[in-house]
Amino acid sequence: MFYSGMDYAKETGETIAGTALIPTWFVWPYGGGSVFLCCIFTGWSGHYLMTPVEGCPTVFQTICSLPSSYHQYKIVVDGEWRHDEHQPFENGNYRTVNTVFLARESDYVPGILNPQMHSGSNMNVDNEAFQRLVRASSGPLHEALPRVSEADLEVSRRHITIFLSTHMAY
Repeated sequence: MFYSGMDYAKETGETIAGTALIPTWFVWPYGGGSVFLCCIFTGWSGHYLMTPVEGCPTVFQTICSLPSSYHQYKIVVDGEWRHDEHQPFENGNYRTVNTVFLARESDYVPGILNPQMHSGSNMNVDNEAFQRLVRASSGPLHEALPRVSEADLEVSRRHITIFLSTHMAY
């Protein structure tokens, strides 16, 4: 079974009153043709499609909403089970797996997600939505992502502004 994103309560059937789900960003920065996330929180049976990051065709990502807990996962790249040696991992019943511990949503605000917009931008940004992203490792998030220059960011912002100003958004 393949999914494009994960809602823990919907996919596992588990709902715990008062339990907040944390949107968790999983990244595979090593390329591949088809990349999927497979995880213990679905009994290793669900494969979640990871999509290329715009402008970075070798970096794949997906976001899953998970409860606060310790989770294990692996990546399936072109049909082969893989793990990221640059992220926390352990050996166990499922061979080598990556791990992530999610304590609370408020414990993490990524350093690369700067709430300050460039002064030339007139776009309104929901910074709280960006700050709610959580890491998929215990290391800093910026280690898993390629750097994007300020000039490239400004060009992207300009293109988005032009597009949004010429199209109707609902």
